[in-house]
Amino acid sequence: MEDLSFNLLNQAKAIDEYCKIHPSQKLIKVGNQHEPFCIQCVKEQREQHMNDLVLKGVLSNYHRGFRDVLIKDSIIDDEDLWKADFSNYEVEKGTEAENNLNKARHLAGRYLNRSYTANTVITGNPGVGKSHLAISMLKAVNEHIKPNASCLFVSVNELIRLIKDSFSHPDSQYTESRMVELLGKVNLLVLDDLGSEASFKRESREASEYVQQVLFGVLNKRNRTIITTNLNSDELSKIYNPKLLSRMYKGVMKNDGIIKFKQTKDKRMAIF
Repeated sequence: MEDLSFNLLNQAKAIDEYCKIHPSQKLIKVGNQHEPFCIQCVKEQREQHMNDLVLKGVLSNYHRGFRDVLIKDSIIDDEDLWKADFSNYEVEKGTEAENNLNKARHLAGRYLNRSYTANTVITGNPGVGKSHLAISMLKAVNEHIKPNASCLFVSVNELIRLIKDSFSHPDSQYTESRMVELLGKVNLLVLDDLGSEASFKRESREASEYVQQVLFGVLNKRNRTIITTNLNSDELSKIYNPKLLSRMYKGVMKNDGIIKFKQTKDKRMAIF
């Protein structure tokens, strides 16, 4: 009925026929060129159309909001990481790095299945590309998972610094409670550089215990986390208590979720 002019509408009149959907509603006839119609049906169709448009907009913002979590809420201490993806991870054929790249791609594919519940641990010396692989996995999942889901990259060093800074800034968005809640709920999380000395070397035991408390609060809520670390399992066991370690290793051994660098050299050192 959207093509009806005001002039035609002025000619509208009720006829002695009733709507099959609304039996008490007489049909309306406009001129001689239009079929009789029910005012109530037209009203409901228009309302449904508007509802569909609103819902479409809401869902669009909802999905875009999920995808944008990676950009808006990630905590990255090296902005160059945003340029990293699988396509620019440079490897030589037949090397450990190539094998690890292929494994990272494979594990990223697993995370596209929302029922896949296991952590991944990427371990090795600094500068071998652990963070590059981790954010590449995260980007791939963020782009391709259906339906959309929130993904987040967090540098542990920077996370702890921001949370501690919030102690003297109560209005900070980086309070412990907010960050534990956010990191605990996202669909896929990268915890980058876990166990680094910068996070744990303190004069007293209390600071170290506080860091473990924060990490436990996050990992206890999760079963889909990618962890990068410079340390091996023996070294990690000297830093963390067994309960926290068990949360880190959820599903790792069962699903072959370890990407290990032993032979690859520090790419950042090979500059001269």
